[in-house]
Amino acid sequence: MKTPTFKHWAAAAMALALSASVFAQADKFPNDRVMVVVPYSPGNGLDLLGREFADELQTQVGVPFVIENREGAAGVIGTQYAARAKADGHTLLFTANPPYATSPFSLDKPPYDPLTSFVPVARVGSVPLALVVGAQWPIQNVEQLKDYVKKNPDKANYASAGVGSPGQIYGEKLNQATGLQLQDVRYRATGQALVDVMAGNVLVSIVSVTAAEQHVKGGKLRMLAVGSKKRIAGFPDVPTLAEATGQKDFEAGVWYGFFAPAGTPKDRVNALYAQVAKVAASQRLQGFMSRVSMVPELLDPAAFAKQLQADVNSSKRLVEEARLKPAAPER
Repeated sequence: MKTPTFKHWAAAAMALALSASVFAQADKFPNDRVMVVVPYSPGNGLDLLGREFADELQTQVGVPFVIENREGAAGVIGTQYAARAKADGHTLLFTANPPYATSPFSLDKPPYDPLTSFVPVARVGSVPLALVVGAQWPIQNVEQLKDYVKKNPDKANYASAGVGSPGQIYGEKLNQATGLQLQDVRYRATGQALVDVMAGNVLVSIVSVTAAEQHVKGGKLRMLAVGSKKRIAGFPDVPTLAEATGQKDFEAGVWYGFFAPAGTPKDRVNALYAQVAKVAASQRLQGFMSRVSMVPELLDPAAFAKQLQADVNSSKRLVEEARLKPAAPER
């Protein structure tokens, strides 16, 4: 029998090293392209934040994170699409609530269950909503809005992105808080709704500060109130909805988060959370969220699931209080 030489030992060591490397690569997750479904049109606050995360995740993990916009029906179309994807961790839903946990309760046949159709991965932040009016109208505040609507009932309407959308939910709550009887004009997306508000075709809308900010600063929209607990730094002269309506508990906001299809293995969910958490703490994401008036709020899968249960309970009450129901198709 031949005695192993140094050359033999070196070859064996190299083979072991290559084998270990292959196993390490196989164990790494994600190790292939990840599709991130955003159930709304490009350009809104959720989409912009999703793209920031996707770019940074791609750099950090070393695999493509690709945004796919699947808009329509206040997020329902894209959400259903993501729910039907293979539960292997390579498809994520990046969405907002409302309407994620609200839309199912406002429809006759719920298209998905917010608690069982997905597994929470990470909640990453929130943004206050803002009540806006076209800059061409002689309306500077909520009192003037009430007076204008009283004198011009044919103009009494608001634009929303459909059933269960933040604009519809809080538009109806605004009606309740002020005694206004604004009629809901529904669109397929927030961007389309804002175009008609800026053109003067619809009187007001309630949208994220992120979506409204550039148009307010550009002189096309006027911000009448914000839905945060306190006035925001970027618009210190704009009152909160609580101040403007006299309803101390009137707040309006949206949170953003990642979900995976139900059945995604727990270890993969945890791996994805770890990657998202690292990106959320980065200077790039912190700076972006600050610039667009978003509030960083990182929750891990367990904490996010607990929060989601509370949100679902709240959504059921909101739908009942706001008397939401299906109507004519969105524009």
